[in-house]
Amino acid sequence: MEPELRQMRYFVAVAERRSFTRAAEDVYVAQQALSQQIKALEDTLGVRLLDRTSRRVDLTPAGAAYLADCKRLLSAAGRATQHARAVAAGEAGKVRIAYTVTAVYETLPALTAHLAERAPRLKVETREIFAADVCRMLRDERCDLALAPGTGYPNGIARQTVRREELRVAVRDGHPYAGAPAVELAGLRGETFQLWPREMAPGYYDAVAGACRAAGFEPVLDETASGSNAWAGIAAGRGVNLVVASLARQLPRGITLVPLAKPVPVLRIDAVWRAEHPHPAVPRVLAGCAELWPGETAGGAVSAPPG
Repeated sequence: MEPELRQMRYFVAVAERRSFTRAAEDVYVAQQALSQQIKALEDTLGVRLLDRTSRRVDLTPAGAAYLADCKRLLSAAGRATQHARAVAAGEAGKVRIAYTVTAVYETLPALTAHLAERAPRLKVETREIFAADVCRMLRDERCDLALAPGTGYPNGIARQTVRREELRVAVRDGHPYAGAPAVELAGLRGETFQLWPREMAPGYYDAVAGACRAAGFEPVLDETASGSNAWAGIAAGRGVNLVVASLARQLPRGITLVPLAKPVPVLRIDAVWRAEHPHPAVPRVLAGCAELWPGETAGGAVSAPPG
């Protein structure tokens, strides 16, 4: 048999107080029960820890050595308890956040920096993915939460809008609109859009196509646009596209962003996670988003039943 932590706590109380009476008061246990537990501890160890007299309680050499070890063990047990509670509360441990390119230059860096300040014991691991892979990554438990353009999700996936970012027009440097203070979206009616296919980025596709339709036209799409070659198409003058404003921080050579005239269309960015048994850090991440973008969240979480 091994000693119990409870017995170790009782022993430390007696050793520090040098009195069973005062130690019993400290640990809220009857003196007789305390004495029995110390005796049981000594029996378990097979050594005498305390010398008892009518006036005083002294440590034996073995007791002095055991006292130091008990304090270290109890301190470690306390830290383990605190750590487990912190992980359960989403304030410690590890959370894996997947993100799409729309979040890479502003949303994700701001969020990770905020979490590092507010929850320094929470380790954040990040991974860039296509929006089309969000559900698979979550269901395969390869990530705990994703940041992606807002769209609909199947059963078992929950989402909450965390911010909205303005869209701008990406054009080649020599385009007639390059350098303009603002562009009417309807003025892009005759342009070809270098827009990723919907199966790659459904939320982003719907936001761009929806903005064009709201401006009164159906966008003409370059069927070959996908991934980085969409940027190449814009730089070569084969079309334009609508992108989030934060991409201005790292545009490919030969491309410029132009503001859109009001009302400026926006891209909704959602946090997405498993509805059933979500990671404990999900509420902490959502709280961080609300602290960063308090006016941009849209109500509570939307969740389909697990299935």
